[in-house]
Parts: sequence; structure tokens; C-alpha cells
Amino acid sequence: MDRLLKISYLNAKNLCKSKEFIIGLFASFAYSMLWVLVVHPPKYDLYGYSFEFGRVFFLIVLYMTVSVLRDDIRFNTTKTIFTGIFNRVEIMFSKAISLLILGVVFYVVAEINNILAALLLYSRIGISGFLSFAHWQLLIIYVITAFTMGSLMLLIAAFSFSDSKSVLFYIVFIAMINFYTAGVTMLLHRQPALKEKLWGYMITPFYNVVLLNQGYFNIKSVYINLLWAIGFILVSMIVVSRREIK
Repeated sequence: MDRLLKISYLNAKNLCKSKEFIIGLFASFAYSMLWVLVVHPPKYDLYGYSFEFGRVFFLIVLYMTVSVLRDDIRFNTTKTIFTGIFNRVEIMFSKAISLLILGVVFYVVAEINNILAALLLYSRIGISGFLSFAHWQLLIIYVITAFTMGSLMLLIAAFSFSDSKSVLFYIVFIAMINFYTAGVTMLLHRQPALKEKLWGYMITPFYNVVLLNQGYFNIKSVYINLLWAIGFILVSMIVVSRREIK
């Protein structure tokens, strides 16, 4: 177990040191600072600026989580990884742990953004605004988002083992689904009567991830996402354990 945890940590550490992650961080902070320093809507509090940061950072979350397995495919190390001292189920389990670690890293990055926003807008937010922020909710949101979307991307990567480039298409596709879902959550918030017609969509991971990231924190969405994530990981384990690794 200790060796699996070490592999999971090293996997997450290498991803966080990648140039793609650094570029993504720069883009996310640049977009966030645009809202803080230029736009700064009069009704925005720290929750609003945290939300704006999450808009762009969500794409980085998708890319980084899929890279947990995708990088092994890109650099042609899948055969070495999956035929070593660990069996395939253990390797996939270590990937799942890496997703949780990345979720914590994403939370820390988001908190850095919150600190910057609170300091740069000290008269409106300041220390009191930062301390009153629901930090534990933000931690759960980023960990659940990374774990749920990451496990889905892990499943997609497991099916697309021989074609790493196609994964980028799925990233864009899922990002578009979440963009559409953001409109659906706002519509249901304004017209609750529609929930009876869209109840099926409301139990999908897309709806519940977006709901959490829009600030509608609730334990039900956390549980739904957790169940989906576990299901995705179990299926990906089955897929990887039964396919030929070249």
C-alpha cells in the first residue's frame, strides 16, 4: 500500500510540474485578475471571483486529470507500467488516488486566487471576507470535481488506449456539455417546475458537478458524484484488466 501511495504521489507531482499545468495556471490567474483589477462588478464578493477563476480552471482540471493515464499512452510507457510489479487493478487504483491528490492541489491553487482577490480588493473583501468564506466547501468541491471528472476521463482514456490525440476531443466535448449544463442549472433555479421533466439529467455527474461549482453546495450532489466516480473507476479497471497492452 505504501508503494502504491508513493506512485500516486509521484504521478500527481510530475503532472503539477508539467509545462501544461504551469501555462494553465498562468491563464487561469490572468483571467481571474482581469475580473479583479478591470471588471470588478460592484455586487461581486469573494464567491463571485472564486467562481470566475473556476470557469477557466475547470479546463485545466479536465486536462490534468486525463493526463493521469494519458501521459503513459503519449510516452508509450503503458506496457512497462501495466506489466511491472503491480497488477493492473492496483495501477488503476493508484491513478484514482492521484486524482484525489490533484483535487487537493487544485483547491490550494483556488485558495491562492482567493487570497489575491481578498488582498487586491481589501476595502471590499479583506481578511474578514476571506475568513468568512466557506473554505471546507471549496475543498470538497475541487476534490469531488477532480475525482468525478477525472474518473470519467480515466475511463475514456482506458477505452482510447491506442489513440491519445482523441482524448483532447473528449476534453472539449465534456467542456461543452458543462457549458450547456450551466444554463440548465440556472434555468431550473429560476423555474423549479421544470425539475420534474429533467429529473433524469439532474442525477448525471455533469449536472451535479456544475451545480457544486456554481455555488449550490449540497450533500446530495456530493454523494451522486462520488457514486458516479466509483462506478467510472470500477469500469475502467475492468476494461484495462481485459485488454491487450501493446
